Amino acid sequence: MEPTGVFVDFYTDQLAYVPLLELSLNEIQSPEKAVQLNEIREFLVVGNYDGEHDIFFSHCSSETLKDSDRLYEVTLDLASKKCGHSISREDLIVHTKIRDVHGSGVSATIQWFLCSQEHPPTVYFSIRKLEMRKAWERVRQLQTEDVTVYGKILKKTSRGALVKIEGLRGTVLTYVDKHREELIVGEEFPLNIIKVREDCNHVVLLNRSVSIRLRQLQVGQLVSGTIRRIKDYGVFVDIGDLYALLPTSKMFHPSVDHPNQFFKINHHLKANIIKIDPENGQVVLESCESSA
Repeated sequence: MEPTGVFVDFYTDQLAYVPLLELSLNEIQSPEKAVQLNEIREFLVVGNYDGEHDIFFSHCSSETLKDSDRLYEVTLDLASKKCGHSISREDLIVHTKIRDVHGSGVSATIQWFLCSQEHPPTVYFSIRKLEMRKAWERVRQLQTEDVTVYGKILKKTSRGALVKIEGLRGTVLTYVDKHREELIVGEEFPLNIIKVREDCNHVVLLNRSVSIRLRQLQVGQLVSGTIRRIKDYGVFVDIGDLYALLPTSKMFHPSVDHPNQFFKINHHLKANIIKIDPENGQVVLESCESSA
């Protein structure tokens, strides 16, 4: 064991070196926090990809992704230019990662590295990536079973809060949460996982009370609430544990220039629910009348 990592005997002529960063999913200052001398552990064997050889496509059709020959053709051309000499397809390893899905297709990253006699692949061991793999399996299970989880608030932002769940970083959607000010950095709160995107390294959560309230609502339901925020694009209405949005385009007043012409903070109103988006914690209203 060394301050910067450990050497592992896996019964070959050479020892494998595992750097400190790869010893745990958590941030640790010394190897002793994660492993012990002579301990037998499972490791994930990781390739030598260094992250420098990325090709990012902001718009890529599903047909293009299915055409592996086309992907290799583009990647070979760019890899040859970067290396300064022609590269054969047999010497190239290509990984495709979907980053986002949108109406016009997907965003994807093509990762490549060389694997030949002149460029033999190297490997290293990792506990962190093994724990991360298990953590993703765990959060998917927690989402499927609708289990309440407790996440420690790491940081608050204008539209959310960063938390750590099962060792993974997640985002709590708080811009619709009327209890957002109660979230205190360093404290744990009950949450529900609403979206898991391992390919984007993204876990999205909602305050448990907001999640419960969402399930009580239905499209077409008439709700009453109190106006809490007024923006040029609409008003946010407190309907119990969460804020619903009444867009300017869905108001009774078609010629409205700004909602503050007709609505005031703390005024009450009734409106119909026209959309519920559980994955983003959003409720959209229409046809509203205000009263003091």
